[in-house]
Amino acid sequence: MDTRAPATSAPQADTRTDIETPSHPPGVRARPGLRAGVWGATGATGGEVLRQCVADPRIGEIVAFTRRPLKDDAQLQEQVRVVHVADFLDVTPHREDLRSLDVVYWCLGVSQLAEPKADRYRVITRDYAMAVAKVLHEDHREITFHFVSGTGAARNGLSPVMWGRVKGEAEKALAGVGLHRLVVWRPTFIHSVAKREKPTHGDRLAEVLHFRAIPLLTNSTVDIAQGMLHTTFVPDDRRDRTYGPWDIGRLGRAYRKAAQNDQLNGQQDTQDNQDKREP
Repeated sequence: MDTRAPATSAPQADTRTDIETPSHPPGVRARPGLRAGVWGATGATGGEVLRQCVADPRIGEIVAFTRRPLKDDAQLQEQVRVVHVADFLDVTPHREDLRSLDVVYWCLGVSQLAEPKADRYRVITRDYAMAVAKVLHEDHREITFHFVSGTGAARNGLSPVMWGRVKGEAEKALAGVGLHRLVVWRPTFIHSVAKREKPTHGDRLAEVLHFRAIPLLTNSTVDIAQGMLHTTFVPDDRRDRTYGPWDIGRLGRAYRKAAQNDQLNGQQDTQDNQDKREP
């Protein structure tokens, strides 16, 4: 018994008949439920979102939009359909793949340390997301769009750091598209629970200083991913919602608590059924 049933305003699996549902390649198995698209699936946060989507039975089809191949994981290969994107600024070749989605988890991004040039950082942070959001708005007005930003993002442009101004620009631009529902996530330092391919200096520092034990100094990729899923199925009524680092921890815990209750309820249902069969 699923106590995490979607509220009335939660995204529902799309039953429209005018959508050409993309075919699944051999070996990829679709399940009934919401259709989720993950961008940035080869990164730390996006990879965790992908794993959590696979583990959540309410997510049916899972599509990873990526340039690079996913990690060699049998479970991911079985349940995730990969769409290779050549140009993130022109996603029109993938219009049908986007139209089939109910929810998008945007985790694509880059550190300012890796891309210090403002123009290029703006393209990756703002323009890539906007290219997808505009197509979604044109073709799918009921979409929920989750966007990973960061603590310190300033929509008014009043930030002392380049990344804060650009992330604020991205949030403001996305809010102006007119998406059915925009959910912005502003984590502080992101601690990757699964090891990154290339650990950052921040990862090493977090391990030494145990930052992950202090909620306002770090957010784990698991909390971010589970918080996203929790608010997908238990949303509030606001069309433009922003969650900070404390919210992320709280929502991650709420997701795990609901999952634990579901497991206990399922065990109780099984026991009740067994009792009914006994003479």
